[in-house]
Amino acid sequence: MDKFDIKTFSMTLSSASHSDPEPAPRLIVLFPDSETDSLSLSRQIWEIAHSLQLNVLLISLTKDYEEEAQLRRKLITMASIIKGPNVSTEILIEHGNDWVRRVRKIWRTGDSVACFANQKVGLMRKPLDQALKSSLDASIYILSGYLPAKNPISKNISNALYWLGSLTIISGFFWAEVKVVQLPQDWAHTALMYASVFVEIAFVWLWNSLFT
Repeated sequence: MDKFDIKTFSMTLSSASHSDPEPAPRLIVLFPDSETDSLSLSRQIWEIAHSLQLNVLLISLTKDYEEEAQLRRKLITMASIIKGPNVSTEILIEHGNDWVRRVRKIWRTGDSVACFANQKVGLMRKPLDQALKSSLDASIYILSGYLPAKNPISKNISNALYWLGSLTIISGFFWAEVKVVQLPQDWAHTALMYASVFVEIAFVWLWNSLFT
């Protein structure tokens, strides 16, 4: 009887890991809800995005639901101007006024941010680019051409808050120094007096820096 040599082949299948591709880095543009020179601004954004090979995300915040449709049309128009063979565009409109929190929410590693030099944020009206630099590890690019509407009421409130806080700090430390004077005249008394003066100066300087 003929015998057949049967060979058994074991084949190992290596399963390749199919991980999702890393999302492309973007230039996140913070667009205020006010009139701007769309053509000039679009050119600035395109030049930055094209030179860095970034896609563009136009984001705007608004507190006015009635103006949202107008703002959306403006962003769509700008996105269509910026869009090109190597630059894709997206738009995002959210309700609120906290730019820093919104950017931190959507920012990814590799993203850059662009905003206007005279955009102000917070009660203290700090420049937006400075607020972003202090809270986000990203490249910040400054755009030109935005002139925010002046709001005298907000300015008056800010000035009133500044003087109220300053007077409160000075009055509080004056009361504390009066209490220190009533203590026995020894080395601890002198140390507390010097310490209160230095701390008061530090508090006044810190409060003043919030408004400048």
